[in-house]
Amino acid sequence: MKVLIFTENNRGGGMDTFIVNLINYWPNKEDNFLIICNSNHPGIQYIDKNLNNKCKIITHNMPLNWSFLSFIIKYFPDIVQRIFRQVFRIVLSPYQYWSLKKIFINENADELISVNGAYPGGETCRLANIAWRAIGNKNSLHNLHNFAIKPRVIFSIYENYIDKQLERSCKHIIGVSKYCSNTLRKRKTFKNSNKIISIYNGLNIESNKISNNKSLRDLLKINKQEKLILMLGTYEKRKGHEYLLEAMSYVYKKHPDTQLAILGTGTKKEEENIRSHITKYAPNKKIHLPGFIENAGFMLSEADIIAIPSQEFESFGLTAIEAMLNGVPVISTDAGGLPETIGVNGECGFYCSHKKPKEFSEKILYLIENKDKSIEIGRNGKIRANKLFNAQNMAKKYHDLLVSTK
Repeated sequence: MKVLIFTENNRGGGMDTFIVNLINYWPNKEDNFLIICNSNHPGIQYIDKNLNNKCKIITHNMPLNWSFLSFIIKYFPDIVQRIFRQVFRIVLSPYQYWSLKKIFINENADELISVNGAYPGGETCRLANIAWRAIGNKNSLHNLHNFAIKPRVIFSIYENYIDKQLERSCKHIIGVSKYCSNTLRKRKTFKNSNKIISIYNGLNIESNKISNNKSLRDLLKINKQEKLILMLGTYEKRKGHEYLLEAMSYVYKKHPDTQLAILGTGTKKEEENIRSHITKYAPNKKIHLPGFIENAGFMLSEADIIAIPSQEFESFGLTAIEAMLNGVPVISTDAGGLPETIGVNGECGFYCSHKKPKEFSEKILYLIENKDKSIEIGRNGKIRANKLFNAQNMAKKYHDLLVSTK
């Protein structure tokens, strides 16, 4: 069986990890994979480097709404940019649809898995499933990695049409969490759809043990006796850097030597915003901003606490799973699917209101001051992650959906 994985992405991250683990842990080793994505996708090298078995990767240069809007209308107000973005999405869709049909015919694969971000997310991801069915293929899955939003009224006719075509074209539409799937059901077409299911993303700690002799503490010059709070994520505002830094301002009052490291990347403006928050909340503290560190996931074990201060649409929480697999306690907000990932509050980790940084700081202080409890929570989290978020189980579920005749 030849499986085609299609994705559209303009940021590296969890979707790339998902693709790597899906292929690496696919149960039938005789199946072949083909990946098709946009040529400027920043995660291509990561995917290619981390696959156990090399597969063909094809990139395309189809115009994508965000790829050229950035320099055409970047000086316009945000509301104007959003409207233009949706207009271009509609204008470009016929060309994208016919281009995808041509690509799929040429590649002659047996099955399709389209890996999308949010919904509607990447327009070519939706059109991929529709084009796949149009050339006579019946089996395809649409994977949803983030939450769905309701269509704007002025674009509802187009959105409802695409939703109906996608629902007809897919065997299943898969959210990476129940929260994620439920947001999709708020759209009119999917309200009563029996095709929407949830499959948790899976990881295996061994899959992240890529040969790397780097020590995070050595890199940042933090000794083993110092408490280290670690955050991983892009520099986007929604990731909650200001929230975390405000929480840390309370922590520093009792434990001034606590170390905070924020690993990730973003635009120059996003980094400047984070530095301004540091100046506001922790002007005399050394906050580590080392930028992007390749394969940082397996450095998580060096931290005492993993902080996930997300403010909105965190559909699953891949970093939380990585931390739990490493036996490191997690403190997150209640944004999106994070509580679903962590489970019972206080047993395998903590989650707090995304509007109450003081509450977040109290959980950090609790774990700093209660070592035995911190170890217990880390141990419980590891058991939960191995049971529910296993890469082999995840890959098998996707495989079984494709090969089943129902």
